[in-house]
Amino acid sequence: FEDPVNNEGKVIIIGRGPVSTFMDYTMEIAAFTRGKGIVNLIYDGYDVCHNSDEVIKRRDYNKNADIEYTSNSVFCSHGSGYIVEWQDSDQKMHCFK
Repeated sequence: FEDPVNNEGKVIIIGRGPVSTFMDYTMEIAAFTRGKGIVNLIYDGYDVCHNSDEVIKRRDYNKNADIEYTSNSVFCSHGSGYIVEWQDSDQKMHCFK
């Protein structure tokens, strides 16, 4: 988070946070400020999850049963794509960021 900015009696805090820990933040701010606080949350894309095991366990997520959003990867070779199952993707990767 950036340092808070105090502007005419209002404090503005800007930062990023994971959805898994910010889902109830609006209620926490409302309670902390006795209903005077306002929270604006804007979707900022995907990032590495700092507590993925905890989130997966809490949501009882089974990646092998998720047909709509599979954990498989699509790899390209000679102009066409092919599916690689999640557990084999590390072995198939040859370039990284």
